[in-house]
Amino acid sequence: MTGRASVALAAVVLLMLVACRPGGRGDRSRVVSSDFETGTAEGWTPDDPSHWRVAGDNGSKVYELTAPGTPGAVRAPASRSMLAGNDVASFEFSGRLRCDADPAVAVRDMCVFFHYQDPTHFYYVHFAGSSDGVHNIIGLVDGADRVKINAEPAGASVFRLTDRAWHAFKVTCDAPTGEIRAYLDDMTAPILTARDRTLGHGLVGVGSFDDTGAFDDLKLRIPGK
Repeated sequence: MTGRASVALAAVVLLMLVACRPGGRGDRSRVVSSDFETGTAEGWTPDDPSHWRVAGDNGSKVYELTAPGTPGAVRAPASRSMLAGNDVASFEFSGRLRCDADPAVAVRDMCVFFHYQDPTHFYYVHFAGSSDGVHNIIGLVDGADRVKINAEPAGASVFRLTDRAWHAFKVTCDAPTGEIRAYLDDMTAPILTARDRTLGHGLVGVGSFDDTGAFDDLKLRIPGK
């Protein structure tokens, strides 16, 4: 092979790698992002608008949950704001979150919702300051009180929401297999995993079981067909 042919082949291989990797030219994923820098939460639908606002935070704008919600018909997170118009099956949802509850409260939490269909049918990731059968779990609300569905034994999941600092999160779902993974701070090793196909599709969102906090730099990646 001549030198010119080798260079041409290398260029073709490089283009193929770029096209095939996530975010490359051949990636048909659709991305919906919210950084709230416009000062509004356009596209977000809170369950109680009086409890949500866009506020300043060290020169940035963030989406704040300012008051605990009211418990509903079943035992489930009481505060939610959903990203409207994006009913998804498989997805990757990422961003940053901060819990404003006293760090001395071990059961403090912030939540990420997905496959939300109505107030009594959805999944949620409960990031918490401790781990047991209902804290720091992946939960399913299916017309009844929430149930833990993650594979990690009660009390054995890794918990990291122990301060008022910002934490990076990511939640992924592969709808055909039902595989769910949740990450906090470390984006390579999930702290919670599950396999469930009860609901199959729905909206994504953010909120809390009964605490206050904030979210920012939210990004929903929907794989292309």
